[in-house]
Amino acid sequence: MELYPGAHLIEAEIGGRPLYLPLLVGEREAVLVDCGTRRHAAEDIPRYLASINLPGKALTFALITHPDTDHSGGAGEVARRYPHIRLICGAADRALIESPEQLFSFRYDHYRKDHNIFYDEKTAAGIRDSCSGYQPVFLGLTGGETLNIGDRVLEVLHLPGHSHGHLGLYDHKHRVLFYGDAIQGRGYQSLKGGWVLCPTYLYVEPYLQTISRIEHLGAERIVGCHWPVWQGEQEIEEFCAASRNFVSTADRLIFDYLSGKPSGATLDELCQSLGAELGEWPASAHRELSFAFVGHLKRGVSQGLLSVERSSHPVVYRRV
Repeated sequence: MELYPGAHLIEAEIGGRPLYLPLLVGEREAVLVDCGTRRHAAEDIPRYLASINLPGKALTFALITHPDTDHSGGAGEVARRYPHIRLICGAADRALIESPEQLFSFRYDHYRKDHNIFYDEKTAAGIRDSCSGYQPVFLGLTGGETLNIGDRVLEVLHLPGHSHGHLGLYDHKHRVLFYGDAIQGRGYQSLKGGWVLCPTYLYVEPYLQTISRIEHLGAERIVGCHWPVWQGEQEIEEFCAASRNFVSTADRLIFDYLSGKPSGATLDELCQSLGAELGEWPASAHRELSFAFVGHLKRGVSQGLLSVERSSHPVVYRRV
């Protein structure tokens, strides 16, 4: 799908959810934003390039917004198919994007040790299989860099919260922001419109700062990888407000719940007890709140509002 001259969205799907991979084509350079999984890199990306008669050698950069298998898993496949392409990503995310093993351990299996929360073997195998192996990155960025693709200059923005090094790309000429998963509204919907997954940010304060930055950027359109294209001041403000409201609601529910539980609660108990109050996704997805909830809990501990008991397993959180 062509958004505007020189800007395309490669439309794909991941687990029944939409996945949009931006492709920005200039007079001299072409930039792919995110690589999808190994399957997307092997099928959807080449198919779309062929449909617009863009030779693979025209791809000069692949900017990976953050380390998640549906964004970085196909990096090795892209590098194999287009050996001249240069992979770039956030410097703070580089090790996770280069190594699928580190990514799996840090992001997908991170809550096993302290919280006894982990994916079953079949799901874990699917996550691992969606990656195409270790792949070095050409350059790590920190935001503020620019890519001159010939007919316009694209600015790299640092948009942390979902990951430490999450990047976005801003087309100043057309006032369009490509933000990856930097902000996530009320969560993720399926291709049919039903709610399937909660927001999965990790770091609360950076996430709130990123929401504010996007809100005040002055973009006329913002384009994410799993959401509709938001266009105009009102739609952008509403999506930013929904993202911020989810954070404040999650914070309030966690503290209220722990206030009523002097003995404390585990992360899994919080996810299962509060999931239905936060969204309409299936109960099987409540555990995915672990990503965001750990961020809230760590912030509460750092502020002296919560305590954490690590002598028990799983660990227990209490109100101070």
